[in-house]
Parts: sequence; C-alpha cells; structure tokens
Amino acid sequence: MATPPVRFAVFNDLHAQWAPGTTAPGYPGANARADWLLAQVAPGGTLADVDFVVGGGDLIHGESLGAIAAEMRALKQRLARLPVPYFPCCGNHEIRQAEGDAAYAKPYQRAFGAAKFDYAIPAGAAEIIVLNNGGSFHVTPARREERYRALQRLLATRPDTPKILVCHVPLVPVRDRDTLRESFGFITYRTLEGELLDLIDAKGAAVRLVVSGHLHLTGMVERKGVRHLTVAGTASLPHDFAVVTITARAITVVVRSLPKHLHNPATNLHGPPRYARGYTDAAHPTSRSYLRGTAAERTFSVPL
Repeated sequence: MATPPVRFAVFNDLHAQWAPGTTAPGYPGANARADWLLAQVAPGGTLADVDFVVGGGDLIHGESLGAIAAEMRALKQRLARLPVPYFPCCGNHEIRQAEGDAAYAKPYQRAFGAAKFDYAIPAGAAEIIVLNNGGSFHVTPARREERYRALQRLLATRPDTPKILVCHVPLVPVRDRDTLRESFGFITYRTLEGELLDLIDAKGAAVRLVVSGHLHLTGMVERKGVRHLTVAGTASLPHDFAVVTITARAITVVVRSLPKHLHNPATNLHGPPRYARGYTDAAHPTSRSYLRGTAAERTFSVPL
C-alpha cells in the first residue's frame, strides 16, 4: 500500500505578546503577523491543506517568569482554535534559557504537557523528532546529559525510518561562522553542545533534515548528507515560515514570506536599525540574500 503524502507547516519565532499587561519590549507588529499566520490554517487560508503544524520555538516573547506564564496561557487559547493538531517545540523564550529548570518548565508543561519537550511524531514515510535545546550554552550538566540520552533514544527507537529533527537552536552555522556570530550578536548562533551533532552525523542515524529557528534569518546548509534548515520566523524581517511535504520518495521544503504589507524593516536583526549596515558573506553577497537565503535554500527536496 502506498504511503500517502503528509504536509505540515513550521511556525517559529512569532514572539507574540498576546497577554494583557505585557511590558517587555518586543518586535513591532509581531502580534499582527502571528495572528495572520495562525489564520492561514483555517478553511480558505493559504495553509488550509496542511495536516498539522509544528512549532519551532519562541512563539512567545516572555522575558520574565510572570510574562512567560501569561503569554503561554494566551498562546494555548489561540492554538486551541486551530483546525489541525499542533506539535510544540520549546524555544529559549518559552523558558528564558532555563532548560531543565522546574519553575520555568511549568508554563510550557501546563500548555502542552510534560511529555512535549523531547518526543517523536509519526509523519507518513518519515518521523519527526522534536528536541528541546532552548537552553544551549546555559544548560546544566544534568540536563545536557538528559538531552543527549533523549535524542539517542529517539533516534534508536525506529532506526530504519527517515527522520526530520526539529529543535530551536541550529546545530550548525548557516552562514559564514564568524560573520554570523557578529551579525546575530549572541553566542548561540549554533548549539554549543557538540555531542548532538555527533549523534546526527553518526552512521545509521537516518536524519535527513534538521529544522530550527532562533537566528531570525533563513538559511540552509548541507553537512555530511544532512540538510540543516533555519527559518527566520515571523517576528523579524524577512518574516518567513515553512511548509514541508513528505512523500515516499522525498521531503520537500518551501519557505514562504508573509505578505508585504506585514513586513517591517525595523525588525531586521542582522542590519539597520540594529546595525549601521546589512551583513553579507561569500555565499550571500547582498544583505537581502544574507537575510532570506538563496533560492536553493528556500526551496529544495531531500530524497528518501
């Protein structure tokens, strides 16, 4: 019997602040862009054909524990209105980098359940593994080991099934490393704990695609036969999300941008007004391509 296609959307880095009384400075227009994206899953929307939605982390802005709790409650209410299942991935803003801390984990657990930090999702001819690495660099030794063991276990459970790994912080740099470190401005331009990448690179790991966010730019690189995609999300220019289709033969990725009327150049994390100039590297000679990625980074297929 042929395996039917599976299509899902990836929403990440919305940085929504829907809770009343939120005071932490956020991204101008983030709520409107997040509302537009969620509405696309409804009948008649541009994403009405997806089977489910996968979060890529930082759907809220948070900052303080009180704000995280309030914004997670507001997020849960909006996600409950989706006509398809939603599968979360924890970002650093959901836990304020405090991966493994019980107090910061509680709002996320109340919204999605304790089992939705490190888990697997059946997806037709493939399987999606969701991993919480939102506390990279800040992670405790105990959680670091727990995270490693979780990924090791999830990879080994169905070793012959092709896999997509979803985690918030990228495992590899998707731009020239030194340039990205400077333009992003934070040490976590890629996951600091290299043992995760060792598991992905290992023979027989079966991972074909890694999907992440966090950087507020879109890019894709290939390492040892594995495609590593980072999606900008909607909070910052270029305001992107992704649609992934899985068939028996391939995983196809298409990155889409929000409509132009929702774009706000002031939200650019890798150029003005945060910096005096936009960034470039050898593979991305314009600031636009540095932010958005090349055409081959935004639409591609991975054979199964």
